[in-house]
Amino acid sequence: MIKKKLLLLGITVSMLLLSADVAAQHPHDGHYRPDTTALKRTQRLGEVVVRGKYVDRVNKSAYNAVAIDTRKLRNTNLDLAHALDRVAGIKIREEGGVGSAVQLNLNGFTGQHVKVFLDGMPMDNSNTSFGLNNIPAGFASQLQVYKGVVPVDFGGDAIGGVINIVTDHSPRTYVDASYSYGSFNTHRSNIALGWTGKRGLVVRFNAYQNYSDNDYKVKTQWTDLSNSTISNEEGWFRRFHDRYHNEAVVLQAGLVNKSWANKLLFGLQYTHEYAQVQNANLMKIVFGGKLRKNWGLTPSLLYEKRNLFTQGLNLRLSARYDYTTTNNVDTLSRTYSWTGQWIPKASQGEGATSLAEFTGKTLTAVANLTYRIGDQHFFTLNETYINFHRHTTDNSANRAMTSAATFMRRINIKDITGLSYQFIPNTEWNATAFVKYYDTHVTGPVNVSQTTRAQYEEQQRHSQALGFGAAGTWTPWRDLQVKLSYERALRLPSERELFGDGDYEEGDAVLMPEKSNNVNLNFNYEHTFADAHTIVAELGLNYRNIQDYIIRTINAKGVAVSTNHGHVLGEGFDAAVHYLYKDIFTIGGNYSMQNMRNRERYNANGALSVTFNNRVPNLPYAFGNMDASYTLKHVFGKYNKLTIGYDMRYVHRFYRSWSGDGAKLYVPEQYSHDANLTYSIYGGRYNISIEANNFTNSLLYDNYSLQKPGRNFAIKFRYSLSK
Repeated sequence: MIKKKLLLLGITVSMLLLSADVAAQHPHDGHYRPDTTALKRTQRLGEVVVRGKYVDRVNKSAYNAVAIDTRKLRNTNLDLAHALDRVAGIKIREEGGVGSAVQLNLNGFTGQHVKVFLDGMPMDNSNTSFGLNNIPAGFASQLQVYKGVVPVDFGGDAIGGVINIVTDHSPRTYVDASYSYGSFNTHRSNIALGWTGKRGLVVRFNAYQNYSDNDYKVKTQWTDLSNSTISNEEGWFRRFHDRYHNEAVVLQAGLVNKSWANKLLFGLQYTHEYAQVQNANLMKIVFGGKLRKNWGLTPSLLYEKRNLFTQGLNLRLSARYDYTTTNNVDTLSRTYSWTGQWIPKASQGEGATSLAEFTGKTLTAVANLTYRIGDQHFFTLNETYINFHRHTTDNSANRAMTSAATFMRRINIKDITGLSYQFIPNTEWNATAFVKYYDTHVTGPVNVSQTTRAQYEEQQRHSQALGFGAAGTWTPWRDLQVKLSYERALRLPSERELFGDGDYEEGDAVLMPEKSNNVNLNFNYEHTFADAHTIVAELGLNYRNIQDYIIRTINAKGVAVSTNHGHVLGEGFDAAVHYLYKDIFTIGGNYSMQNMRNRERYNANGALSVTFNNRVPNLPYAFGNMDASYTLKHVFGKYNKLTIGYDMRYVHRFYRSWSGDGAKLYVPEQYSHDANLTYSIYGGRYNISIEANNFTNSLLYDNYSLQKPGRNFAIKFRYSLSK
């Protein structure tokens, strides 16, 4: 396989050198020019309106992709995760209030199936303080969403899709600051500064913080401390141990528009997080002293050079080093009830006793080389290398409470090479073919015991695989675009699935990579009439045939376990339609259904499986959104405007475990309603927003009935200046 990889690189270099000779005879500026008529078109998602050349190139590509202009959301309290919740086919799944863990459900794939990137760099092992659920919408200028088939430019191992956070790299000077206060003593603030000098010197600074007591009421079973049994009935209790706060600072400085570099940027990121842990993965298991602390430091480098050596040959090099430390604390000898009362416990720790401190070190490097011959032929070579090491601090407290496996090495090395060729004969259609090579090395503790008593030894595993695919798009007439894409994709197990989190996530270092055949068929329609009315509609059909599917389940102690299940088949669709009247009024919605079913006919004993053809449990399979907004202009001033917005979200009920195993517990059908009011003064320089979320006070759940906040309110103040 190594010889094949060298041969692939050799062929690519030869193609690039040959292309350089051809390009010398056909000079160009190195930039693809799309159909100019497309530049006038817009794609709208609720209140999110995306315009312009760069965004249009994403929306009009052969991939099932959409770009979201998050700048339109900077007056809201939304973080990036909840901004994505408005996109057709995406369902955000969170485990509680501010700072709680978040997973993306994208066309039936969830969790680690969907990879997150920051300006094209994988964020696999960044600090949780720098996650989608914490980053404010104002941090990014755009969000790119690729559903299913993923371009080689993103050198990750996603099989469900990719979320790419695009930050503002425009050469301007700006300041943007905001503060909000909301229910449950929630405080959020963000400040962004940018400056570009005449000689190309660039400095950018971004900082944000989130704080909340998260003391909302929940309805759950509770422990009767008089006999240490869990009640069969549910009661209402206020969360009493769920305080959360995090802080992040991102600094970037460098040079732009030099003869030897279009960009040379150095970055430094600091993050910190403190989280009290109120409950396990099951609500009925409650804690009163358990907590998690972590911090991280990340230096980074970005170098870009267009027209390297010859016209049309572009190079992009980026690297980052994530150093993170996580401390899980669980030492109280107590058993708590949801009433906040407790009784002494004979053993130490409320759950899994821990003082463990984990240090994670991740080096990520990406090299991207693109070349263009004329106006029709484009080549891309991408190399992504990720080297993860995790070490458990060796102290006497840990050694007394944990096994030798705790201190074994945990290493995960991924090396992914991608090569693609794109043919663009005209503005009506284009096609892309690509190949991806995966190479991975995993070192970690493996249970080799043949009895019920665990016995671990350190083992190493090396695997290689080849993926490939193609994508094409056709515009039969101006208002309609058809896309078709296929990929034989692989998804390598994540560090959390392989090694756990040292707390309530159990790892398995022998997990196999997932393999999937993905097919997408999409129809996008947009028509404007009378220069005032616009209809935007999209329909996406998808097919997923997955082997060695990794499924996450929760045992009776509330511990999450990831295992290779076998064969899973997914078929689904998502549809969206919006109507817009100028930039004054918009209304629309989307609906998604994903039928993910177990196709493993026999169980481990060779008998017919009782769960054959069951839907994959704990996975929403039908959900939708609806939104509307109306803008009044020149309200108490020529440059002032008032916007009223409404959002509704719906999730159909779904089982928490396999229905064939006699499942009776399910996450119920849910509706939630949000409203917002934004007043912008002096062209958006001064802004004030008021939000009412879940104003009907509905019971909202996600993973294993983990309850989310009820009715809550927030007010936000924002100042923005740019030149």
